[in-house]
Amino acid sequence: MHENVEIIKSIIRLKDYIENEEDFKHLFEIQLAPPGLKNFRPRFNFDKGGTLLVGDLVLNIEEEQYLESHPFPEWVVQLISKEGPIGSAYLIVPNLPNRFISRLNTMNYEKRIAKIDEVIKNLTTDDLIAFEYQIGVSIKVNANVPHTFISKIDLKKNEKPPYLQVYEPNLRIFNEVLKFKTPYYKLPFKIKI
Repeated sequence: MHENVEIIKSIIRLKDYIENEEDFKHLFEIQLAPPGLKNFRPRFNFDKGGTLLVGDLVLNIEEEQYLESHPFPEWVVQLISKEGPIGSAYLIVPNLPNRFISRLNTMNYEKRIAKIDEVIKNLTTDDLIAFEYQIGVSIKVNANVPHTFISKIDLKKNEKPPYLQVYEPNLRIFNEVLKFKTPYYKLPFKIKI
């Protein structure tokens, strides 16, 4: 059976994001120090989700066909690894218009999932953005934005998978108490960098 694997063409880096922040801010945000911060202030409060769950992620997936979304934001940071040379990590999101994301926030949970699924089924690789991580970069993926993370590992250079940490509300509470299950959306093709 022939698998349709598409290479993502639109790769942005930190410099590209900083120069065009408004083009991406509704999808994801690079976590930079807010202006006027003198010491410490919390960014968000999740009353129903408890404290943020921290998870370790060894990003050893180089091809993917599914995106996921959550009714809350999540933060993912690439950290250093003692493994030696490491591959590159990427956040993948569809380049959905700000208006579409804003409308999702007004829909009930089931309608959001159905609307996102409808859009995902018709995407092409030209509709996808890959943000290339750097060590120390933390990205907040906004609520309801379909996304995934993949890597590019050069085995000839003996590269190891990148190491990331994920910070998100405790999914168990959302699943058991609020009855939210993480939806997965199947792309019409597999993606890779």
